[in-house]
Amino acid sequence: MNSNENKINSNWEKYAILMVGAVILFGITYAIQNSTSIFSGRTATIKIDEDAYGDTEFDTSNLNFIPILDNEVEINNDNVIRIDFRVGGDKDNSDKNDIIYDIALNDLKIDCNLLSPYLKWKLLKNDEYISEGSFDYKFDTIKDGRLVLTNIQQDLVKYSDNKDDYDRYTFYIWLSDNCQDDLSKCKDLPEQTDLLNKKLSGKIEVELNTGAKIDLKRKGTDVLDKSICLEENS
Repeated sequence: MNSNENKINSNWEKYAILMVGAVILFGITYAIQNSTSIFSGRTATIKIDEDAYGDTEFDTSNLNFIPILDNEVEINNDNVIRIDFRVGGDKDNSDKNDIIYDIALNDLKIDCNLLSPYLKWKLLKNDEYISEGSFDYKFDTIKDGRLVLTNIQQDLVKYSDNKDDYDRYTFYIWLSDNCQDDLSKCKDLPEQTDLLNKKLSGKIEVELNTGAKIDLKRKGTDVLDKSICLEENS
């Protein structure tokens, strides 16, 4: 293998999955679709197992997306966006080792008002928390409509006929009540009415890699990048 081939095999390639979400708050509809995901190099073709996701289309048009307590997220079916999916390797690359990946939110389009610390997300892997954050641009970088959800790359499970062998993910998005369980703080906090009836869209993707794992250092900015905003707000 020459140096060019080594370089190609270590490059990031984005491609993948499922989950194109069209979201309207107080009337949310998600269209979730499978799509081809592939990493191509001169010496390797790496894929995820598309069949692992099964039937991923659902409708949440009756969801009331209103501020809730953070400790109610996993038991609240009415006010939380929840996406369940699995990740495993395709049989074409079952003989390959050291395949790693990130989970990312891509093609993000969002009302500017929702770029706040009150619109939160968290990612669970096999029922264990692995990362969390908010859509506040001062907390994290959202560049070209992309927000990385994993704090470090994950190892790709090899192909299996039993999809239960694959890693199981749950991704949540919710509006966090600024009072939480201390109502005495409410009078000192801003109103959250400007977060209601707003829009958000995007898709979850698996981004495959054959390089070394790198810890993600989340770094915000003081300047709002309005290129991802559905509408500019004064």
